[in-house]
Amino acid sequence: MKDLPRRTLTAIVYGALFLAAGLIPGPWLTFVLAILFVLGLMELWRLARALPDRAKQAAAFGAGVIVLAGGLFALLYLTSYVQGHGELIAPDARVWPWLRVNLYPWVFMALLPTWAADVSAYAVGSLIGRRKIAPRVSPGKTWEGTIAGFVAAAVAVWFVGTQVFAPSLPPEILAPVALVVGPAGLCGDLLESALKRAAGVKDSGTIFPGHGGVLDRIDSLLLVAPVIALALNAYRSGMMEL
Repeated sequence: MKDLPRRTLTAIVYGALFLAAGLIPGPWLTFVLAILFVLGLMELWRLARALPDRAKQAAAFGAGVIVLAGGLFALLYLTSYVQGHGELIAPDARVWPWLRVNLYPWVFMALLPTWAADVSAYAVGSLIGRRKIAPRVSPGKTWEGTIAGFVAAAVAVWFVGTQVFAPSLPPEILAPVALVVGPAGLCGDLLESALKRAAGVKDSGTIFPGHGGVLDRIDSLLLVAPVIALALNAYRSGMMEL
């Protein structure tokens, strides 16, 4: 359970993003995400500079910038601010009382499954995990924990799609999202772990003393958010009908 403080910090970061997405105006949310981008950029530069040659440094930094910028922009896109829309959780949504707050439902669809997968994978992997999924890249990850994370992410997608949205999202949206969001989060985590391994460091940064950097906390979200943004775009464009 030595990683429990890190998981707790991740939950706090995601909770802060929940509140920021729902409680502050669009321009201020853009400012918050811009700060995350700058901090993430600094961490990427630090990691890339530790690689052995210029070509690898340039490739790693360029790819990292694309993932970082794309993930954070996708999260902003999910708030509907950049599209000129303002859909919030509907007053008649069948949500639990503690969820009836002024938040964008598509933000729930990105953050809650990502967090659920992270916590479940860690808990199950710590208890019964035996088979390593990528020992050279991320020695702590196991197949048992990974599968548990995928299941938790799928359940969270179902919960958000049926309990937070009103009307519920159709199966044509929920099914593919439930299948893809877990693997997307895992890929984001493994990509950052691979970069850290190549750079020879444990954490991406030191902004959270003893707990790592910004990239350590949002690596999975950076690939999950674009997946949810694609689902939102398909839903709004009429590709998926109710």
